Amino acid sequence: MPPNHAGSGLLEAPPQAGDAVLPGFGIAVRSQPSSVEVVRRVTRAWARHCRLPDDLIGSFLIVVSELCTNAVLHGRCDAFDMRAWMPAVGEIRFEVHDKTPSAVPKPQYPAAEAENGRGLLLVDLLVTELGGSWGFTEDGACAWCSLVLSGEGR
Repeated sequence: MPPNHAGSGLLEAPPQAGDAVLPGFGIAVRSQPSSVEVVRRVTRAWARHCRLPDDLIGSFLIVVSELCTNAVLHGRCDAFDMRAWMPAVGEIRFEVHDKTPSAVPKPQYPAAEAENGRGLLLVDLLVTELGGSWGFTEDGACAWCSLVLSGEGR
């Protein structure tokens, strides 16, 4: 699993490229399974606005869904926050914050007959395939992911 990166906390100010503010959004939703679909729809619209390639959007939304589902299943608050932005042209970053400090989660390798427990393994495989990085803040309350939209990483 990738190491935690310095500065992996929540977005403090909108990033800028020259005179332009790069697109970003934040959403707070109830911590319930139906909220994952709401976050997916908002994130899909944002990804299209950012001109993410179609072949990247599907995998990106699976990663978002898995990290939001993790917040719903393991968070102990009534809501969770999701933020996404472009720290620079050609790069996207998002965070899912469930406000529940815990041990830093790691991908699991459940038995073949297990019906769940593969979410972070799927995140790790997809983000690696996309040439990105991901992890959790040191307190385990915020999952983050960073992807480069073009270049050798993809």
